[in-house]
Amino acid sequence: MNQIEQTITTLEIAEMMGMRHDRVLRKLEGQDVRGKHTEGIIEILTHHNLGASDYFIPSTYKDESGKENKCYKVTKLGCDFLANKFNGEKGIVFTARYVKRFTDMEKTIKKPQAALPKNDDLFADCYISKQQLDASRGAWFRKNNWKLKIIMEQFGWTRKFLYHKILVELSDIYDLELEEKFYVQRFGYRPEYKLDLLDGSKSLARLATGYINYLLTEEGDY
Repeated sequence: MNQIEQTITTLEIAEMMGMRHDRVLRKLEGQDVRGKHTEGIIEILTHHNLGASDYFIPSTYKDESGKENKCYKVTKLGCDFLANKFNGEKGIVFTARYVKRFTDMEKTIKKPQAALPKNDDLFADCYISKQQLDASRGAWFRKNNWKLKIIMEQFGWTRKFLYHKILVELSDIYDLELEEKFYVQRFGYRPEYKLDLLDGSKSLARLATGYINYLLTEEGDY
């Protein structure tokens, strides 16, 4: 089985560096200033046939309005590359944060996997029925909202950024596009928000709960 390429997004990198996301994108893609184009890291790698996708993978995310925006998934090699571009305190802090993030992902992947349920429906313990969904819509958020508030205060994060972090953690283990297709097949409509998938999947809900429980034990300088 091929190892899943571990990545973090440029949104997370911007947060780690204390920079605006568009500034990170300009470093990667280059920019035009007064009619002069300055090449970005991705352009330079591409021009020299150095395999930019080994470092930076084009992706998208949806903002609160549902608008789709550009971002990149960045491999550990890509983070190493970016860290070398920053000197002094900013470079040190970024290096410490991304190394810790990738270490945490390694620990998550290496955790023993639960045994498959011993019944005829292998997915019975993973997904819920439409009747259960109707009865429990929003239950995960109602149950865990107090934890989310503590985490936002502890780390100084916005709710939007915390939701993004949860989605990144889920996408490290699950294919969320495939999970959304399962959701549509089972319930007949698309989830309004990506995190609504937690209402339809016990597995996703368990992983999200485990992640926020982990964050509650961390120091507030992550």
